[in-house]
Amino acid sequence: MMLQRLLATLFAATVAPVIAGVLPPRQVPGAAQGVTTITSPGGSTIRYKQPGKDGICETTPGVNSYSGYIDIAPDVHIFFWFFESRRDPAKDPVTLWLNGGPGSDSLIGLFEEIGPCEVVENMTTVLRDYAWNEISNVLFLSQPKEVGFLDPTYLLVDKEPGGSDEREGRWSVIDPTKEDTSRLAAITCWEVVQGFYDALPQLSSSNISSIDFHLWAESFGGHWGPAFYTLFNERNSELEQSTPVGRKLNLKSLGIVNGIVDEHVQTKYLLDFTRGENNGYGVDLINETIYNYGKWNRDRPGGCQEKLDYCDYLERDSIVRRSACSAAQFICQSDVEGMFYTFNLEGRGTYDIICNKTDLSEQPWLNTAQAQNALGVDLNYTSNNLLYTAYTLSGDFAVGYLPDVEKLLELDVQVSLVYGDADYICNWLGGEALSLTANWSGAESFRDAGYTSLMVDGEAYGETRQYGKLSFTRVWNAGHEIPYFQPAAAFQIFNRTSNRFDIATGEIKISPDSTYQTNGTAKTTKTTSLPPLTAQTGA
Repeated sequence: MMLQRLLATLFAATVAPVIAGVLPPRQVPGAAQGVTTITSPGGSTIRYKQPGKDGICETTPGVNSYSGYIDIAPDVHIFFWFFESRRDPAKDPVTLWLNGGPGSDSLIGLFEEIGPCEVVENMTTVLRDYAWNEISNVLFLSQPKEVGFLDPTYLLVDKEPGGSDEREGRWSVIDPTKEDTSRLAAITCWEVVQGFYDALPQLSSSNISSIDFHLWAESFGGHWGPAFYTLFNERNSELEQSTPVGRKLNLKSLGIVNGIVDEHVQTKYLLDFTRGENNGYGVDLINETIYNYGKWNRDRPGGCQEKLDYCDYLERDSIVRRSACSAAQFICQSDVEGMFYTFNLEGRGTYDIICNKTDLSEQPWLNTAQAQNALGVDLNYTSNNLLYTAYTLSGDFAVGYLPDVEKLLELDVQVSLVYGDADYICNWLGGEALSLTANWSGAESFRDAGYTSLMVDGEAYGETRQYGKLSFTRVWNAGHEIPYFQPAAAFQIFNRTSNRFDIATGEIKISPDSTYQTNGTAKTTKTTSLPPLTAQTGA
């Protein structure tokens, strides 16, 4: 289950007594004070504050940040947090970051991975090394439109809708079935980004003028990224063929971090990853009997892989396909993916097999009065498990987006597939298979390329295969959220992708028609021996 267990702890609102004495959690939020409202020429409304001026998150002198809501319809209010580049906001591009789930808010990426700050134990924020706004303006969106601080409407209740939290609070009340596919989410995101750009001259005094746009997405973002860029490219074409009402986005790069792009390709590698001879760590995650049972469930007639084949065969967005793909998702998750959850030999983490299941600590900061006042919100913060269910029922999980990636590779879009090698749920074996399965004009040359070391400041952090615009990188000793585990490597992969340099060294310029090809071994060679989990935890 994509990050749902993680979210339950990551943004839990129950604070330990020692912390509660410092910064108590807020139950029913008060009205936000000092909110500025602007209306763009196109009619979108932005309600915002500048949290950095209150000492929240981005406190680098002279660097602006804005948070609040982009209102694109009476019932669509998308929470955003925008950080200007520390280098040159006027000339640097805009990067959109999206987490997955679906139902996992992009603020996870902000605080745990790439944002300019992190929350520390005394419930304050401190600046982060290797923040991605060192070289780019970065936009975080809470999406789809029912997650995080989003407020189509709200209700004062004594329990979070769809959740297990018993606190009284002001919670969003939503209908997750209104936006239950990646295509529908892409349509909303396009309108939000258009509203943002339309209001940007009023929002910021930094004269942000670059038309270059980058999108990085994680986990279920392997669906978001290709689906969004496909829709964005369609809208760009419409703008070229008519009197422009909107802004064309110059789509420069797509980065996918441990993403589930195409279950038809990737699911078969879930069980392969549970074997020590395959995962690179020499540790079996389930016993051989369970492994063989899972393989039987995967490969039998009417089993997981056959259901995925049928889902892949049907016409996209048809009613029949929704039903067939939903059935495929359910069978594959319970009968194949679930073998690890139920029969995990040592209790190793879903998102980091090096550690146990408690991957990250609590961060209740977003449900404190200080944070909510500074961000300009009057709602309790929540992930959304209902969204996860809605996307499962719609069948979108099992819909493959590799064809969308293939089309992007024929455009002037740099595509970086980046996988931490300690993640089970979106593992590097499946990511590698994606890169080798992709059919595009450079496919044969990509498959002929070898692996070479990913070098950052003289140190090897992983292995990369690249031909021209497509790269696949296995990052060593990194779990599901690569920037959390290997921030220096993740930053340089982002930097090199955005600026069109080769991923391995950052020294070779990649032009739109580049024939650059890595040289090395046909397979990755790194192996690491893990001690028993009890030896690491002291349990």
